[in-house]
Amino acid sequence: MRSALGMVLSLLLFSSLGLAATKDEPPDREMLKMMELLREMEMIKQMEMLRDMQVVESGVDQAKNSMPQKFPPAKKKETIK
Repeated sequence: MRSALGMVLSLLLFSSLGLAATKDEPPDREMLKMMELLREMEMIKQMEMLRDMQVVESGVDQAKNSMPQKFPPAKKKETIK
């Protein structure tokens, strides 16, 4: 998924640079739609990453709460013989 997104971004970047170098025309509708789609995909990816981070953080909190508290070992009194 990331490699496909990277390829699309690089193609979009190079094609837009090539068009900008040869023409002074604004980007066409299809290019604008593709750029909007890529922005939405990036936003979705960031939201998924934030959700995953929240899941991981809640798992860490649960693990901390579920661990039994360790008490120091009780010192044995020496018996006098």
